Amino acid sequence: MSFRLKLASLPADAATYRALQFVSLWRDEHGATTRSVDPVLSPMVGTHIEYGALFAYLVRRFGPPNARCDAEHLARYVLATPRPDMFLIIEPTIEGRTAEVFSFVVPPVVRASCDRYGLRLAAKSAQKRPALAARPQHLRQWADDDPLRPYALAAARTLQALQTPVSLGEEGAIDIFGPMPRTVRALRPAYVGWHHDGAVIPGHRLARRRAPR
Repeated sequence: MSFRLKLASLPADAATYRALQFVSLWRDEHGATTRSVDPVLSPMVGTHIEYGALFAYLVRRFGPPNARCDAEHLARYVLATPRPDMFLIIEPTIEGRTAEVFSFVVPPVVRASCDRYGLRLAAKSAQKRPALAARPQHLRQWADDDPLRPYALAAARTLQALQTPVSLGEEGAIDIFGPMPRTVRALRPAYVGWHHDGAVIPGHRLARRRAPR
């Protein structure tokens, strides 16, 4: 099924939506957590990301932020995913912890179903020696009947699509990690412009000159 990464609007009941947790916790024979693995975020965006590069990329690709944010965040973007009932919320922060920057939110009934399955796996692994993680370390090894699996695969696909470079013209290109050489894979920048006071507005091609101060 084809998928095009684009801006999205949260549904009316978005306040009830909850973020999915893809982390698998590894425990010792005493039940203490020894390490954790996120098979979605870690291989795609790592554990930290520089907020300036990420925000510059988002503006270049999608234009101005499409959702309100609180004072703790620089901006808030809501993007569609291959799952119609899951949305990606991106909130760049100075700390840059990807677990806080990228959130995949779903209706509470979906999160509850995934949590129940995870608890059953944890209960089974606690009976084994040595103790195992609730879910395998690699996403492709997750069981087909795991309700979290299709959402995790869709989340990984979304993050992969988010890494497509955007052209900076003669200056090269940019991805979520920062500047990069020119490439034929680069997308055209979003149509944005500037108010006389420097505020970004939609509707015009990204200005080549710096915004007035």
